Amino acid sequence: MTSNLLQKLLAEVPESKTTLICCVATPNEMAPSVASLMGGAVDKFLGSEYELCVKLCDPLLDLTWEKLNTGHWKDVSLCWRHTYSLISLLKGVSQVATATIGMDSIESDVCKENLANSIKTLDMGLLMGAPIFENVLTKVSLYVHDWLGANSMSKASTSRKQPFKTNLNLVKESQCYCPENNESGNHKLCETDPKRQKLENIDVEMNTKKEIQRICCPSMELFRREYLSAKRPVIITDSMGHWPSMSNRRWSPSYLRKIAGYRTVPIELGSKYTDDKWTQKLMTVNEFIDQCITKENVKDEPIGYLAQHQLFNQVPELQDDIIIPDYCVLGLTESERSSSCDEDAEDVDINAWFGPKGTVSPLHHDPKENFLAQVVGRKYIRLYSESMTPFLYPHDGFMDNTSQVDVEHPDYTMFPRFRNATCCECILEEGEMLFIPMKCWHFVKSLSVSFSVSFWWK
Repeated sequence: MTSNLLQKLLAEVPESKTTLICCVATPNEMAPSVASLMGGAVDKFLGSEYELCVKLCDPLLDLTWEKLNTGHWKDVSLCWRHTYSLISLLKGVSQVATATIGMDSIESDVCKENLANSIKTLDMGLLMGAPIFENVLTKVSLYVHDWLGANSMSKASTSRKQPFKTNLNLVKESQCYCPENNESGNHKLCETDPKRQKLENIDVEMNTKKEIQRICCPSMELFRREYLSAKRPVIITDSMGHWPSMSNRRWSPSYLRKIAGYRTVPIELGSKYTDDKWTQKLMTVNEFIDQCITKENVKDEPIGYLAQHQLFNQVPELQDDIIIPDYCVLGLTESERSSSCDEDAEDVDINAWFGPKGTVSPLHHDPKENFLAQVVGRKYIRLYSESMTPFLYPHDGFMDNTSQVDVEHPDYTMFPRFRNATCCECILEEGEMLFIPMKCWHFVKSLSVSFSVSFWWK
């Protein structure tokens, strides 16, 4: 019964007007008329007048949106973010109520569309607001998505059950590339690791003299001594096979649709964020997969990229498919490490990077240590140590962590010192994890449909 869904949501929302209002510390700049309108929306919600609640929430969301988008994000008062979360919660649950009350199923397209709209409302609260009532928006959006997905995915086409087309052409089982050079400096086959893949149909040339070292699951002490302390990049192999996303819950179009298809996420549109035409757009994961992942690329059409998004906070079910690398605890002091527990995972920033072939992150550096884990597809990555900064021409101002140099097509007339910059590089394969030291410059380009997970830590 669809009424069960509504009851499940209402059980997560406080029943007291005082409790609901008190999650927002009313700012001095909030006009009495706005506070009164917010109180009216709460009254309509608690009185089960859900259609009227939605009508009152709309102008409140518009007003709060203006407050959130005035000035720098860091200067936005937290109470406005709490306000946006509260109103999104009231409207989202009310949308579910108006879509389901009096209906025994959600088979009608209108009902499904209304439920999908409620998820968008709740997601906007998650994206723009701040946590309230023990992150209630995450819980209720998950309930609605699971309900809607369970009643919609059974009719999905068989094509959605296929894995991502990454065009990874495997060599014979006994062959792989080794880091030795022939006279031309190109890769040559050797009879060693059967898990490595042949470099075919890619857009980059590899110089094996600059190739980043690979190592199989180093001990904590070895990693700390040889790589973390030395600020030395390394690729760690055979460390992700136990992840559910790499095994029993492998990430595929159908799986991502099931878990997150109706969730709204920010998509970057453009070849890279330094381009003048770069922009962002909100769309659902289903829309993103349809328009940017499974659709054939059209010339001059902007590339879509789900980049540096905290998708795993928004959709905790996906975080259950990955595992934070043990090496991240090395950022703790000895006393902190001895008492470390699951809460320490909160000190690791986890971001999703999902897109088609050709997505680019221009040369930049980050303020934390970084593990870049490749779950789907492959990426070409070039690294420059922090000592190379004088040759990399950082932008001035707020983009001073990004180079002005187009790594793929450098203009040596404008940036002559770039000729003196030395680098190391790699092609990161599925199941491999690259350690990128803090403030190490890196350029990243996907060579296929790709889904990477980054772990930032100190």
